Amino acid sequence: MRRRLLRSLLGSWLFISACAACAQDMVGGVLRVQLGFTSPLSGAQGAGGTDALNGARLAIERVNQQDMRIDGKPVRFELLVKDDQADPELGMEIAQEFARAKVSAVLGPFNSGVAMAVAKIYNRRRVPILTVASNPAVTRADYDYVFRLGASDGDMGRKLAQYAARVLKFKRVAIINDGSDYAKGLINEFQAEAKRDGLHTATLLQLGERAGDPEVRSALGLVRESNPDVILFAGYVPQAAQLLREMSREKMALPMLAGDAQCSTEMFRLAANYMGGGVYCVQGGVWLTRVADGAVFAATYQNRYGRPPDVYAASFYDGVLLLAQAMKTAGSAQPERFVPVLARGRYKGITATYEFDAKHDLKDSDVTILRLKDGALVPLANF
Repeated sequence: MRRRLLRSLLGSWLFISACAACAQDMVGGVLRVQLGFTSPLSGAQGAGGTDALNGARLAIERVNQQDMRIDGKPVRFELLVKDDQADPELGMEIAQEFARAKVSAVLGPFNSGVAMAVAKIYNRRRVPILTVASNPAVTRADYDYVFRLGASDGDMGRKLAQYAARVLKFKRVAIINDGSDYAKGLINEFQAEAKRDGLHTATLLQLGERAGDPEVRSALGLVRESNPDVILFAGYVPQAAQLLREMSREKMALPMLAGDAQCSTEMFRLAANYMGGGVYCVQGGVWLTRVADGAVFAATYQNRYGRPPDVYAASFYDGVLLLAQAMKTAGSAQPERFVPVLARGRYKGITATYEFDAKHDLKDSDVTILRLKDGALVPLANF
């Protein structure tokens, strides 16, 4: 604990020393605006965080190439990057650091557990955050400075259940989750809608955070006994891939339903040979290749990073541009000036139109159902 505290204090001192009064200042006649970025860049969820960071960086480059001005002053955006390791405690430390550094806004976090832990801090310190965390509890009507960039579990869980029941015609579902806040939000919304559509829960099981193969095999034994048509996995990519591998070894050819975390090329890296039963995931927004701007973004991302954009890149890209537009309209990079503009504005991004309701959720949240097949994410439906 003492070592953790010393590490935190040292990190904070270095961060603040490097960034004292760094949020907005004039350098050579240019207004420098600093944004924070926080998501996991290491560990099991590191691939998703890196994808999000890449999207944000592309947007920063674009804005800086546009000769943008705020209140008549030329502006340059900079990104301060922190790895929260999907750890709520570390996320709270980072939130305090960003608040002390007086960043103009924060992109992230994407992990629901971290977002739920830090939202109150950012709101109290009046630092606006734009997050893709999907648990409905992240946003609240009294959180003036917290905005959700993507669909919530209320949208994704509900529409995934509708597709499973009405299109795929499943009747019984076994639900397996990893106990995360992300999983809880998805399950609650999925079950409520599934019940209305005649899709019944055959069994509900939770795996430990570091479940080994014996625990997964034991869970699959209980699934087999419950005789479902399909498995819903709610959690993150590593355990989803582990589950698919064990299902293949146990010769269980059941299809899998999953949330947006599984709409990821990381799934193919970890479980490409174990998807025989079919894997279907739900992601917020319109799929990139189905809109012209999205296709251009995807090509730019591919050229820059040598791989296609994954789950969150487009949303974080849109988030930077959304903030820039709000600051330009308000004529200020001060949160108290541009946050009201952000809250009542309307901005057409790559995969969504950003217009917020009273809780700062998107008023209109499209979702896309995709199938993971032959090494590619194939869009099946958008609604």
